[in-house]
Amino acid sequence: MLYVANIVENTIVDGTGFRTSLYLSGCDIRCEGCHNKNLWDISSGHAMEIDEVFEKITGSFTNITFIGGEPMMQAKTLALLAEKIKSNTRKNIWIYSGRTYEEILQNKEYLELLKLCDILVDGKFDKSLFKNNLRFIGSTNQRIIDIKKSLEKNNIVLWNDEEDL
Repeated sequence: MLYVANIVENTIVDGTGFRTSLYLSGCDIRCEGCHNKNLWDISSGHAMEIDEVFEKITGSFTNITFIGGEPMMQAKTLALLAEKIKSNTRKNIWIYSGRTYEEILQNKEYLELLKLCDILVDGKFDKSLFKNNLRFIGSTNQRIIDIKKSLEKNNIVLWNDEEDL
């Protein structure tokens, strides 16, 4: 079961192009100034079976974004969903986490989920580093990381939107 707060279709703010964003409930990071405080409590969402979520988020032409809350709180189950998406579609997956790439690498369950995603937006939201009109991030300390290239090079490779066009 996944605890889902919301599914937003055809959004353009949570990654490149039109996306379907899966908002997961539950957050153990709780950044000051968080945009989604209402998702901190895992019970703020409703429990859904993986197959049900899969059907709801893959039915259109859009790619997928996992966001929250904190997706890593549900990493093990979310990895099952990501595996199903990758096995049955050609969709790319962006994932947002308040944890850094380096922290994620240290946790086996987080890493298994990460390997199934394409782009990671990492790091805690820092209210003091907020700037208007940042593209796909909330504060300047956050990074947009190309997961496949980073794992391949064993070093962080920032996403280059020029290559995405």
